[in-house]
Amino acid sequence: MDIGGMIDQIEQQRKEQDAIYHGVAVRHGLSDTALWVLYILHITPGDCTQQDLIRQCFFSKQTVNTAVSGLVNKGCLTLEMIPGTRNLKRLLLTEKGKAIVSETAQPMREAEKRAYGALSESELKQYLSVTERLTQSLRKEMENV
Repeated sequence: MDIGGMIDQIEQQRKEQDAIYHGVAVRHGLSDTALWVLYILHITPGDCTQQDLIRQCFFSKQTVNTAVSGLVNKGCLTLEMIPGTRNLKRLLLTEKGKAIVSETAQPMREAEKRAYGALSESELKQYLSVTERLTQSLRKEMENV
């Protein structure tokens, strides 16, 4: 198979994985971004700000702001100023938000653990190594596009 065909297969797998996560979001009446916000809040120990979300999710500032605002309006999140900062706010789950996390992000994380657990440790390490190398190479190559 030529490199173009392999790229197509890899991209097809990536898109199918995205669609799997999108299905979770749709089943729970959430946008994809809102689901990822809840997921990051679930797995992040300690405080999490919108800037942290932007760095971890690789979404634009506007996309994260829209998702956070929507979750605040639904009563899932509150924002609290972090003392000693100009305008940094920590995102806090409300009781409603915690309930939604227990229905979405928490079982999603457990499902991921089971799915990834189907691979051996050496397969996971190899996958991670190859993915990191590909990401670095793509970043470098796309700078000139």
